[in-house]
Amino acid sequence: MDRQIVKIKAKPTLPSKKKVAAYCRVSVSKDATLHSFVAQVSYYQDYISSNPDWMFAGIYADEGISGTKANRPEFNRMIEDCKQGRIDMIVTKSISRFARNTMLLLETTRLLKKLNVDVYFEEQNMHSMSVDGELMLSLLAGFAEEEVVSMSNNVRWKVGKFFEEGKVWGLHDFFGYKVVNGRYEIKEEEAKVVRRIFDEYAKQGVGTQKIARRLNGDGIPSPMGSIWRESTVRWILRNPTYTGELVLGRYSCGINEHCKANIGKYSLYKVAEDHDAIVGKEEFLRAQELMEKRRPVRYGPNNNLSPFTKKLKCATCGKNYVRKNSKYRTFWACGTMSVLSKSACRQTLALREDTLYELTNQALGIKEFDEKAFKEKIDRIVVHESKDVDFVFMDGSIKTLHFEFKSRKDSWTPEMKEDARRRELERLYGKNDNQD
Repeated sequence: MDRQIVKIKAKPTLPSKKKVAAYCRVSVSKDATLHSFVAQVSYYQDYISSNPDWMFAGIYADEGISGTKANRPEFNRMIEDCKQGRIDMIVTKSISRFARNTMLLLETTRLLKKLNVDVYFEEQNMHSMSVDGELMLSLLAGFAEEEVVSMSNNVRWKVGKFFEEGKVWGLHDFFGYKVVNGRYEIKEEEAKVVRRIFDEYAKQGVGTQKIARRLNGDGIPSPMGSIWRESTVRWILRNPTYTGELVLGRYSCGINEHCKANIGKYSLYKVAEDHDAIVGKEEFLRAQELMEKRRPVRYGPNNNLSPFTKKLKCATCGKNYVRKNSKYRTFWACGTMSVLSKSACRQTLALREDTLYELTNQALGIKEFDEKAFKEKIDRIVVHESKDVDFVFMDGSIKTLHFEFKSRKDSWTPEMKEDARRRELERLYGKNDNQD
């Protein structure tokens, strides 16, 4: 039998189109209409779709976020999509739109180069994958970053001159006051709420969390027009503006950093009797004294937060559990329920901290709690109403454990038992009679 050879022709392969996405950012309101947020999105959509060799891979757009910040959500989502192979090339207006921080720019373009993703900067007519790309990027980004630093210093100087003259930079309405002819005037309806907060806290001894609950229960809108939170109440209690005094320079904002409290880094300027007071200075000082006395003790020898902070989540509303202290023990409860009651979240299940440590050790397979191992391995802990606790690991795996409340007999320490015995004796025989 003769061998027969049959040639099967290869199927012609069509050239694949390059997956192209665009990144755009609008950081200031003074940008021209052509470069506004909406205009950029529309422009890049047409620009990419008009090229027959390109396939539209999406628009990633951050609005109102500085190019110096590394925590741009759309920017980070774009990088993740590049890692997943969804993008071959990124088109952006300029280096300053992509990133004004030289280090961030070089780190990002180097990462994308490893992923074989090119970045094309229209204004500079330059590709990051070109031979001279990285050198030119570092030089041009350095100029852009210096420009930001110079602008920041100029603004800081101008703000400082305003403060020296006793003027507020960017004077605007805030809760309790409105701006009339460049000065604060009392808004009486809001001022009543401010006086109520100081009265309940400084005179009646009501806690900030309970005050927030009461305000929400009475249907009073917060300064942001939403619900009251404990932090909002504390902000009002700590604001000296309500005494008629202006304290200028309380917060400092710099390049590549969030605004934070100015603790001796820059000068403060106080303007006494600047406007009508809503609360008296004595009442304000009394509130400050109480807040210092009630300042919660932080976890650990170095006053660090508990390792469970922001790790513990409510399965019902998705918000964080918060740490609370009773007379005898520490426990964790849903933050939404704690502030807004069961009307906002039905999750009333509180988890004792000692039980939480036991469950964590069990999930990690260790006998003694190891904070480093916990932070490295556990992404979050989700608490269900059914007393099931999901330990979500960094690798995406989940381990579910069930717990039951400890009986009162098992949960009482010798100190707690002794204290209860002493109180019962005092009830029966009086405080001055040492009966045993």
